[in-house]
Amino acid sequence: MKSKRLTQVLACLIGAIALFSCKKLVEVNTPKNQLTTDKVFADSTSATAAVIGIYALYDKYINNNYNKFMGLYTDELTYTSSTQGTLDYVKSLVPATNTPNLNYWKYNYASIYQCNDIIEQLQKSTALSSSTVLDFTNEAKFLRAYAYFHLVNVYGSVPLVISTDVNVNATIANSDSASVYKQIVRDLKDAQSNLSINYRGAGRVRANKYAATALLSKVYLWQKDWVNAESSASAIINSSLYTPLPAPAQAFLANSKETILSFWTQNGFVSDASSLIPSSGAPGYFFTTSLVNAFELGDLRKSNWIKTSVVSGKTYYSPYKYKNRAANTSVPEYLIALRAGEQYLIRAEARAQQGNISGSSGAIADLNVIRTRAGLGNYSEATDQSSVVAAIRHEKQVELFTEWGNRFLDLKRTGGLNAAIGSFKSTWKPNAIVLPIPQNELNTNPNLTQNQGY
Repeated sequence: MKSKRLTQVLACLIGAIALFSCKKLVEVNTPKNQLTTDKVFADSTSATAAVIGIYALYDKYINNNYNKFMGLYTDELTYTSSTQGTLDYVKSLVPATNTPNLNYWKYNYASIYQCNDIIEQLQKSTALSSSTVLDFTNEAKFLRAYAYFHLVNVYGSVPLVISTDVNVNATIANSDSASVYKQIVRDLKDAQSNLSINYRGAGRVRANKYAATALLSKVYLWQKDWVNAESSASAIINSSLYTPLPAPAQAFLANSKETILSFWTQNGFVSDASSLIPSSGAPGYFFTTSLVNAFELGDLRKSNWIKTSVVSGKTYYSPYKYKNRAANTSVPEYLIALRAGEQYLIRAEARAQQGNISGSSGAIADLNVIRTRAGLGNYSEATDQSSVVAAIRHEKQVELFTEWGNRFLDLKRTGGLNAAIGSFKSTWKPNAIVLPIPQNELNTNPNLTQNQGY
């Protein structure tokens, strides 16, 4: 339980971050009305609040402008209303003036700015112990890497901002994706080396060594570094902290056995749940027939993670991984960022790509862990490399739907995005493999370059 003082400081900080994020990160320095870290770091309580404030951005702001929209952008979700900014994603025709796209960009960069500010100010602090400085610095590095991993995959070439220097940030240009990935790996290796296995505070809501390792496994998979992807995923699976996997009905509860990292929610429900989980009438967001038909008969994920409702004779299928539409502190849910189920699938693909298909330490064994949890039989199809890789990627589709844009990221990573979504949507264009850099950013920074086709 947070102390009253910590809660008050956190509330102030979250408000300050929200206020700051409406500014252009790469154009301005810290505004005068923001609670700055040189004041916050007078003691460990207020320093903790500064770090926790970054985590708070994800449930309150970043997730709301990303997950459901990327579901709409691909072939997971569709939408019944007429809000133009949302329909842009349904058609995969997102203009540079789109509001959710701007929000996603600016809140991620608000997070990055706060990470940079914390890292810089920690080095100046004389009130904190060296161990606290080390821990908080590497938490900030993890969070910076988490933001950049998604930004570079959504936008391609993005500004690599690693300081709070207004003179540098005001005119910073796009960095190539290789440079951004180098920074991501550098930050994650530092976090992995310096963070403890133990979680700070109650629950799994602050990054530890394995959170950094889990994100590294994804980065290595994206870079086709199969050996390190397998090794990183194995470190998590073999730790026994996150396995055996819980039943589907327990997978998304707060502090589930499977959770590697989640973003704490103040009242026990994910802030976007009320828009995704229908209460009555036709849902605003619901799954495409394509996704619903991707599940095998008897799949417990379909019966536990998808809600069925019939309205005026029509059946709708809605996201139901998170079930709380309103406050529920007796059975709370936190927004899961990283979980062990994904690590099995990462290791399965890494092993398959290395030709390690069968046996107790082969790709199919990992695939079967996920299938068994879903109430399905073991994989029994063709065992050649391409067939097994395809089976793993299909399993990711029905396991990780509406989680952090995984469908978009995986299709893009494997070169199948244009084919898959192009055959699904008549409005799809090849340039849609990246979203546009928001026009507001381009208007105020002449050194930023728009993505091709926008």
